[in-house]
Amino acid sequence: MKKGHIFFISWVAGAWKWTAIKLLLKDKIPNLELALSCKTRELRQWEVNWIDYIKLSLNEFKKAIENKEFLEYNFVHNQAYYGTRIFDVIDNWINLWKIILKEMDILILPKVLEENKISKQDFTYIFLDIPLEKIKERMISRGDDITWVDYENRIESAKKEKSLSHLADYIIDASKTPEYTLEELKKIIYSKISF
Repeated sequence: MKKGHIFFISWVAGAWKWTAIKLLLKDKIPNLELALSCKTRELRQWEVNWIDYIKLSLNEFKKAIENKEFLEYNFVHNQAYYGTRIFDVIDNWINLWKIILKEMDILILPKVLEENKISKQDFTYIFLDIPLEKIKERMISRGDDITWVDYENRIESAKKEKSLSHLADYIIDASKTPEYTLEELKKIIYSKISF
């Protein structure tokens, strides 16, 4: 392996993404690390800045957009900006031979492919999918304070995300257990990377 590789992971709301990612990181796969996203949304009560994601103010995020610092960014669920800075994944990770897990909204994947700021050989895109009817159940089970507007926003986002799932390299049925999702992720990583 001459350089690192990124595994971009996208998900439908409630797909146990973070549960699966945390289990995967505990598996101690050599050189596997999590690259953090930048977000403008407020931290949830269990989240920690610079551990779960990098909290930027709206002004800081917009300035970074103006300075062309992002590999990708998007306005998610009509609520907040999420993005991946170029130096966070390419300069600090790929060029240091790291294997990276990175969340990335599938809605932005067509733009990433079109702009070609990163070689397709350097990343694999994985989509975690669940049926629409399971979204509310999963949101409630993780303790989200859900309003009807929040739920409708998530459903609309999920419909758009599912419409682009054909662009993913792999689709995992995340309606099963987190352990099942973990095993599927491991299979994909080990099939793509020589350790």
